[in-house]
Parts: sequence; structure tokens; C-alpha cells
Amino acid sequence: MKHKRLLTILAAGALLGGAALLIVPTGVIQVRAEEKPSLGTLKPESAAQADAPKSGVPTAAVESAERETVLRLTGALAADEKSDVASNTNGIVQKVFVERGSMVNAGDILVQVDPTDVQNMLDQGVAGLQELKVRLGIKDEKAPYSVENQPEVRMAKAALNLARVNQDRFMKLYEQDVLPKADYDRVLFECDSAAQRYEQARLQMSQLYQSYLTGQTKLDAVRKALADTSIRAPFTGYVAERLINVGERVSPSPMGKGAAVATLLKLDPLRLILTVPQQNVGQITPGQTVSFKVDSLPERSFTGEIRYVGPSVESNSRSMTVEAMVPNPELVLRPGTFASAEVALPEKSRRLLIPASAVVKEGDISKIFVVQDGVAREQVVSTGELRDGKIEITGGLAGSETVVTAPERIHDGDKVS
Repeated sequence: MKHKRLLTILAAGALLGGAALLIVPTGVIQVRAEEKPSLGTLKPESAAQADAPKSGVPTAAVESAERETVLRLTGALAADEKSDVASNTNGIVQKVFVERGSMVNAGDILVQVDPTDVQNMLDQGVAGLQELKVRLGIKDEKAPYSVENQPEVRMAKAALNLARVNQDRFMKLYEQDVLPKADYDRVLFECDSAAQRYEQARLQMSQLYQSYLTGQTKLDAVRKALADTSIRAPFTGYVAERLINVGERVSPSPMGKGAAVATLLKLDPLRLILTVPQQNVGQITPGQTVSFKVDSLPERSFTGEIRYVGPSVESNSRSMTVEAMVPNPELVLRPGTFASAEVALPEKSRRLLIPASAVVKEGDISKIFVVQDGVAREQVVSTGELRDGKIEITGGLAGSETVVTAPERIHDGDKVS
């Protein structure tokens, strides 16, 4: 009976998976299961393992480099040229050739004013001038004009010469007491009259020729007025505003619609107008390079050259205005756009650089791990510009440190080999 009970107990022990059988003096057999770690838990490391330095953690020395000192400014883009193209003639608009956004070249017609009245004036002037040319006998306008060659003047001069010959002949007769004094006085009078007629002919023909020259000048003015009926673009650019419509009257005087017919902008190049604080005025000179960005194209950077520096500091803002010329061949920049700019200054400054992977961002706080005597120590730093995988450290480092470039692999106080 006892052997049979013992076999039953041994079989139960086997089912318990290797549990230990204890036989107590009282004859009661107790089973004590061997303690095993539960699934998913790890055995705690030993103290030696916890203090062992972590190997394979990448580190990098802080780099020191020189850079240009920059002055950060704000400004806005403006058109190099902006013109409210005006009419220099008075009349009714016959046709408008442009719309807002139209691209025009210098000399292109923007607006055509009805030229009928001016054309009629020109035709009348040409006819009148042609009449004077016939009267004066002008065949070649480039040939020199001589009053003495005019028929009236030549006839008057011939009469004067004859009168002078008669005067000489009668004077000899009068001196010989052959001619009565009354006849001699008549000859003197005729000679004097011939001289006056000659002078009068010369003056008349000179006056007529001067009228011809005046007619040419007036005709040039009429031709100019006719050309002004075609209002043209003064430079190559874009139409920002169309200010006139067909059928309206344009006039240079304030009594009419007004002289302006369109607003024209030159977009290449552009002007970058910057405001410089008075404490930095002495650092800005013509020829310096300025780089800038605009919100509409945040991924691109543009450059320009400072050309114009204001002569004085404005009393209200305590700042000075400078202008840089910015090439815009692609026409991607637009006047009126706000710009954040940097001007490179001659002075050099020292900056510290570390790999960007070494910085951990927690909100607005930047942290790194600095290796001190083989131990990783967490440190808060100030960061600057990020470029080419390196980030500038503007505060928190001296420059001789070594930093951990994989901060996700360690904690503050870990040993690093």
C-alpha cells in the first residue's frame, strides 16, 4: 500500500514540471515549485554591469571657425522705375492697347488719341509752307538762301544802279552850269527813291524768308503734337494700372480727365530699400553685398549691391535709408514685398559648430551631452544658424569640449568610453 501511494506522488511531481518533493517527518509530502522569472521580465544587471562605460557612442569635438559679421536689417522691394505715363496732347482716346499686367517695351504705344484735328493742322501747315517755298523760289532746302537772288531785289538793285549812273551824269552837267538846279534835284530824288525801293525789297524778302523759317518751326511743333497722340512707354516694364478708357478725354491741363493714362513699373532690376539704425550707419558703404529672403519664396536667397546711401539720419525714426540694386531677370520678385536682409561687414567673428544630430530640442530649449572625464553631462545651449549638417552654438560652450552626436543612446551621468 505504501509503495502504491509513493508512485502516485511521484507521478504528480512529474506533472508539476520538475517541482521538488519534500518528505516531512510527519509523513506529509509537500511540493515546492522552483522559482522562475515570469515571461517578459529581465533579470536586474549586476552593479558591475551598471557601472561599466558604454562603448561605441559616437562623439565629436566642437569646431571653431571664423565667419563674416553680418548686420540684419529689414526692408521692402520697390520698382527701379515707376511712371504714371502722361499725355502731352489734348483729345479723345481712340484706342487703348494695354491692360493691367501687360509687358511692354520702350517705345510701344500704350494709348492712341484721335489724331484727326492735329493731322488737319499739319496738312494746312505743309500747304502754307509749300506756298512760301514757291514764293521764295526755294528748290533745295539745304542750299544757302540769299536775298540778293530774289527777282524783286534784283530789279530794285538794277533801278538803283541806273539812278546812280544818271546822278553822276547830271551832276557833271550841273557843275558845268549846263543843267538847271531843278533837274539836278529831281535826279537826286530819283536816286534816293531807288535806294529806298531796293532796301524795301530786301527787307520784304528777308521778312518773307523769316516767315518761311517760322513756318518750319510751327510745322515741327505740329508734327510733335501728332506724334504725341500716340502715347508710348518710356521704358521696358509692366503695366501696373490702366487709368483711361476709350472715348474719354485726356488733357495735360487739370480741367480734363488728367494727363496720366497708365502706371508703368520697371521690374528688372529692383530696388531693395533698407532701414539702418543710427548706431550701424558707419558700417554701411556703397558697394557692399546684401543677401535677403522674402516670405513668398522662403527656400531661395537673393543678393544685391548697395548703391545709394541716405545723406542723413531721419530725426523721427533715428535711422537711415539705403538702397540696393537687385537683379530680377526671372521676374520672381515683386515690388512691395517685405524682405529680411543681411549685410556682410568687414569684421570677422569666431563661431562654434557641432553636428546637428548632437542637439536635442525640447520646446524652445536646446540640449546636448558634453563628455566630461568620461561621463556624459547634459547641458543647455543656445543655437544659431543650421547649414550643411552643422549647427552654430551661440552660447553654452567654450569651444574645447567633446559632445555626443547620438544623444538618444545615453542618459545624463552615463560613462562613455
